[in-house]
Amino acid sequence: MPNDFKLYATTLADTNLTTLITATGSSIFIVSSIIIANTHASTTATIDLIVRDTTEAADFNILTTESFTAGLSREVLSRPLVLENLDLLKVQASAANIFDILVSYLDRSRD
Repeated sequence: MPNDFKLYATTLADTNLTTLITATGSSIFIVSSIIIANTHASTTATIDLIVRDTTEAADFNILTTESFTAGLSREVLSRPLVLENLDLLKVQASAANIFDILVSYLDRSRD
């Protein structure tokens, strides 16, 4: 089983529900860190962070309308998060071009 450490980083360009990462059918993703930063100089905005559990066909909220003041960044996980079998990590912001998001994870292949 190969292990690949990965970083996914993005700036949310709009307010659409956006998939950050999807665990492939042959991998388990162990998310070790999710850092969210409000990079705007003066705008406070909110963010939702959601896990789509495809086994349960349901969404589960990690953050719901969580407010981030201008210039604030923080780690939102206190423990690792496991994604498997096409599970998704999704995000939606209340304002565009405000948030940078960094997701650090281990891609553990089952092959």
